[in-house]
Amino acid sequence: MKTLRKSKGFSLIELLVVIAIIGVLSAVGITAYTGYTASAKEQAARTQFAQTVSLINAEMAKCALGVGTGNYAWGSGATWVADTCAGAIDADSDTNIAAYLTSATNGLGYKNPYSQDEAAATYAKAVANATTDPDADGRITIFCVVAGACTIKQDVGDDVLSQTINSAT
Repeated sequence: MKTLRKSKGFSLIELLVVIAIIGVLSAVGITAYTGYTASAKEQAARTQFAQTVSLINAEMAKCALGVGTGNYAWGSGATWVADTCAGAIDADSDTNIAAYLTSATNGLGYKNPYSQDEAAATYAKAVANATTDPDADGRITIFCVVAGACTIKQDVGDDVLSQTINSAT
C-alpha cells in the first residue's frame, strides 16, 4: 500500500507572492517617509524663522519701552561685542544676532534643519544689504540698519520668508 506524504512548508509560488507584497509595501513606505521628512524640515525652518522674528521684535520692544536698560539678548555672549539698549541697533547687531542664533554655549544653538552638520557661520549670517536672499535651504540672512530696522530672511524649501522689524527707539 502506498502512503501519501504530506509536504510541510510553503511552495515557491507562495513565497514569491509574499516577497512581491513586501516589495510593494516597501516602495510605498519609502515614498511616504521621504515626503514626511521633507515637510518636517520645512516646518522646522518655518518655526525657527517665527521664533527669530519674535525674539528680535520682543527685544526691540523691551528696549523701546525702557524696560531693558542693559543688553539685548544677543549682546550678552562672551564671544561678540555687546549690543546695549542705550546703543540701539548698530553695525554689529546683524553679526551678533547671527552668532546668538547659532551659538550652543551663549545662544539658542539653532541648526539648519536641512543640513544638521552645516557650520554655524554659513547657516546664519549677516549680509551687506536687505535684498540678499539665503543661498541654500534652511539658511538665514540678517541685515540691520544702524538705529533702524533688521531684515530677517530664511529659505524654507521653495519659499524665502522675509520680515523687517523696525526699531521703535
